[in-house]
Amino acid sequence: MAQDFNRREAMAALLAGAAAPALAVAAAPDASSGPAPGRGPRDGSRWTSEFLPLDPVQRFRQAMRIQRSLRDQDDILHWYHFIMITVPLNATPKAVVRWEGIEFSRHQRISEDRYRMHGHNLSFPRDLQTGEFVDAVLNPVTGKRVDVPPMALISDPGIVRSPAGVITLDKASLAPRPDYKMLRREGRFVKVDAIRVPPETWPVTFLEMGFEAAPAELFDDPSQTWLPSEVSGAYVFPWPAWMGMGDAPGHMFAAWSGYKLRSVDELPEGFRRRAERDYPELLKVDRAIFDRPVPDLHPG
Repeated sequence: MAQDFNRREAMAALLAGAAAPALAVAAAPDASSGPAPGRGPRDGSRWTSEFLPLDPVQRFRQAMRIQRSLRDQDDILHWYHFIMITVPLNATPKAVVRWEGIEFSRHQRISEDRYRMHGHNLSFPRDLQTGEFVDAVLNPVTGKRVDVPPMALISDPGIVRSPAGVITLDKASLAPRPDYKMLRREGRFVKVDAIRVPPETWPVTFLEMGFEAAPAELFDDPSQTWLPSEVSGAYVFPWPAWMGMGDAPGHMFAAWSGYKLRSVDELPEGFRRRAERDYPELLKVDRAIFDRPVPDLHPG
């Protein structure tokens, strides 16, 4: 099967599923020994859910295939929709605004199972009811209409990711932060659960966790270094400045869903046109940043 599995094929596989043969990674049972314990018949007649018995290195590598790729150098594009919700203290949470956006990043392998990564995010606000692009929304907590600017998050210092965890390059001497990942096989998909642990310098009220699912048939083929995936997740974070909340107690919650795409050519037309008009430089990854030397890293 070709490694450049296109988006149409990816969507078909993700929606329809695929047969799940024995797991073709080092920690899995030998395919010739029969069905893995607890998996049920090979024809997929019984739905199951089970964690994959992977050591830390294999867990890292298999998660990379789903979330990114195992190629030494690659650009990785995620596209998504997400909805922001207010969580004021002692009040009912309320939805505020929908967003459509991308996370676009690049990695380069710097040593065995160690990758340097840089990227950015770009999102445009959309009306909750109509889905149209907007530049202002009602703050349901204050009752005031507030301007909502696009989000262009470009101040990324970069990270180094390995089985030991994550090192942020502006604090390269610090020990790796834990990088929670758990892989599980559910029916005709293999999923990775992840928690993105922020640096200690970030706001206290911040946590992001996500889930990505790839067709098991492709996951079980070790020649597939890039896997199509459906993504979802959620995060909590402090009030954004545009909400005008001042010192009011509370925070925001957001939940997203989307896909890993092969290129900007696969982006929905409306989003792509808006990005080409307003932020064309963010429809590619800045490769020049990789010319900068990697700081001296913590040995972990």
